[in-house]
Amino acid sequence: MDNIDIELSKVIDAAVQSSIDIGQVASLKDLYKEKKNSLNLSDRQIQKILGMDSKTINPILNGTAKQINFINVVKLAHFLGLSVNDLIKVYVPELAPKQIGEIQRAKEAGYIVENFDVSILIKMKFFNSNASSKDMSDKIKRFFDIDNIYSYSENSLLPVFSRSKRNSNDLMRNFWIQSAFIQFKSIANPNPYIRKELVELIPKIRPYTRDIKNGLIRVLKALFRTGITVIYQPSLEKIQVRGATMIINDKPCIVLSNLQNNYPTLWFTLLHELHHVLFDFDEIKKQTYHISNNEGDLFLMNEEQADNFACEYLLNESRLKFASGYITSHYNIEKLAKEWGVHSSIIYVMYCYKTNEWAFYNKYIPKMNEALELINTHPFEKETLMESVQQIKEFLYN
Repeated sequence: MDNIDIELSKVIDAAVQSSIDIGQVASLKDLYKEKKNSLNLSDRQIQKILGMDSKTINPILNGTAKQINFINVVKLAHFLGLSVNDLIKVYVPELAPKQIGEIQRAKEAGYIVENFDVSILIKMKFFNSNASSKDMSDKIKRFFDIDNIYSYSENSLLPVFSRSKRNSNDLMRNFWIQSAFIQFKSIANPNPYIRKELVELIPKIRPYTRDIKNGLIRVLKALFRTGITVIYQPSLEKIQVRGATMIINDKPCIVLSNLQNNYPTLWFTLLHELHHVLFDFDEIKKQTYHISNNEGDLFLMNEEQADNFACEYLLNESRLKFASGYITSHYNIEKLAKEWGVHSSIIYVMYCYKTNEWAFYNKYIPKMNEALELINTHPFEKETLMESVQQIKEFLYN
């Protein structure tokens, strides 16, 4: 540190500690008058001492200054015996409502960039490209149905990250999880969750995979009646989410996503998450949620067991081995799929995962679109998640 830095540090440090109790200060102007009287100095003499003319100092004391030079703040703080922070605390309440509003918007702007990946949210058209901090704040409050923007982080389900550790992945993951959480809380499944009922329901699920248009929604309605709510949310940039499970009010809630965007993955993900509901309920309840992605589970649950459960349920190893001998014959694969009560694309996907022969068999693997037609509410395109909640209630309750 050179001599200039040392001297500057001394100047600033001298105004760090207040010599008076700001709790007893009525206003900055009153404090100035007390100081002036105690020193028996005139306004002009004080202005000379501080190197500030009346046009500079009076608007500060009256709370009407539109912009304040930082050096003048330090000068005044020294003279009044206040720290810079305390001077600001005394000064701000005296500002005009318009100026206080500007400070509030600046605070909100800082909060938004700290808790949201603004560039990605603009890219996905959640925020308009020319949105002000007020526009963004209003959109966040409408979307999450909250009165106060700061409630977003107060209700966060993710671990508290320090500013230095936060990254875009964390921010987008939190946005995705929070969106699902708000919807589940608002849907408020009225049915009790009874594990035994889920155990009895699972063996009945497989045949519904054959009905691309209506099979999934029928299973989701049946799960809803057992106290399990399932919704769909698309994955977002920066996060590779396949699915997630939350425990809300002692009831399981599952999110399906569009990672890989093929029809069999929807069923694989659903069965994977149902395994977690059956065997990891207490752990998820303790952690609030579990998220499944290509990077493994955040809370180190046994993903391999859940994967094996889903695979064995949909198409066990012996059946896959048998079907592999007929894989070049679409007619025979369709025949086997019908006999086993499973959609043929599940056979192709399981085979391709082992052989990587996607180029040959992709044509037999439909995308998710048709299966999601009823349950995809396009939540991130809504003005508020309550619109999505209303759509979900309409198809789950009927």
